[in-house]
Amino acid sequence: MKTNLFTTAVIAAAAMLAASSCDENKGGSTAPAEQPKAEPTAPAEPQAPAAPADPTNEEICKAVTDQLAQYTFVTPGEFSYQVETVAPGRQSISASLKMVVKENMYTQVAAPEDFNRERQAVNEAANLAIRPDAAYLMQVGATTDTVTDEDRVAKQLPQELQSALVALREFAEQKLYNKVAQAGQEAGISVTLDAEWKDGAWVFTTAHQDLSQLLALRDFTPENALPEGAPVSTPEFIEARKAEIAAKVAEFNELAKPFNQGREEAARQMLTERLARVEEDARRSQEQVDAQKVEQQQWQEVCTKALAAGCNFAGEWTRGKHFGEITLHIEQAKSFDNSIQFFGTIYDTKLPEASLDIAGRCELTPGENGSEVNVTIYDGQYDPDQPTAEVYDAKDGMLVLHLGQDGKLTGVMTCESWGEAPERAFAVQLTPKTAPAQQPAKANKR
Repeated sequence: MKTNLFTTAVIAAAAMLAASSCDENKGGSTAPAEQPKAEPTAPAEPQAPAAPADPTNEEICKAVTDQLAQYTFVTPGEFSYQVETVAPGRQSISASLKMVVKENMYTQVAAPEDFNRERQAVNEAANLAIRPDAAYLMQVGATTDTVTDEDRVAKQLPQELQSALVALREFAEQKLYNKVAQAGQEAGISVTLDAEWKDGAWVFTTAHQDLSQLLALRDFTPENALPEGAPVSTPEFIEARKAEIAAKVAEFNELAKPFNQGREEAARQMLTERLARVEEDARRSQEQVDAQKVEQQQWQEVCTKALAAGCNFAGEWTRGKHFGEITLHIEQAKSFDNSIQFFGTIYDTKLPEASLDIAGRCELTPGENGSEVNVTIYDGQYDPDQPTAEVYDAKDGMLVLHLGQDGKLTGVMTCESWGEAPERAFAVQLTPKTAPAQQPAKANKR
């Protein structure tokens, strides 16, 4: 086994010298010397083939470096190898080569956490900008009952502030380039070659190679391939970037300042308008209550006047094709807070002697059809030949009427037990009569 140690530069110089030497040996003298006459000789004996010469340094170096052409970020340096003859015309070559990094190499890394801490100085101003209206309303004196759920929802940042905040975050989070390899740094590789003499030349094949140190540099970025203005991490750059972040934070705070100051003023105005609206609504409600009271009072006066002692209502009753006249006379009436109770009689207008006693009650709160008037029918005189005798003869006869805005009483005359047969009821329509009604005589009791 033999060992050779040299550099590729030495190989190149040796090749140039060998070529020059070969060129000089090709020349001859201008006057050739006289040659002696050849003596007859016996036929030559067959000679054994000459043993092949060992691979040259240049051949071995080329066989190794040809495999490394793709790694353009390094150049070959110191080279050494050992040769072991395996068999005639076959050798095993173990080579080591130092690859030299041409220029500084870089890799991208996340921004330092210090940058993010510097950026967080905008949080106070940003939080004030998105603070719910409720906080500002309370700040200017609002009570909790004037704050709505909508007021409690956080606000969106104005577009100008949102854009500035995003730009600042991206600036603080921009990735940096760290130097991971120095120009001139070496990466060692090892290669085992099998050399075989074929057709008058050495043929090399790779049996094994270790490029781990070289591959570790493959994914890094050479300095001349960095983007223009790429942020390279150095102590000076870190300090300068912190200062830039601080300046941008100050710019954001100044940008947000008038907006945040305006939030309080806007809340004060909102509260003033809201209180004025509450006061207006309260006044409107009171006005409605007052109007309803006036309306109720007026209606009570209408009812009291319509159902006063001595008042009469005359009209007709109908049921199917049957009809007749009827008069309702009020003898006594008494007003309560929510009602009027009265006593009187009902009778056939054409037959005053057919009279029955009644007691009634009028609700003073009007409904859709006016105030409800319920009348109970008691004993009295009646015409047994009239259909109304069905009611007068019953123990649960009654009138269910409504006193309308026009002063009329409308409804039905029925019996409570007829609830399931409303078709038996008599429709009644009565109009107030100002003339005194003829007092009926007492006649047939039922």
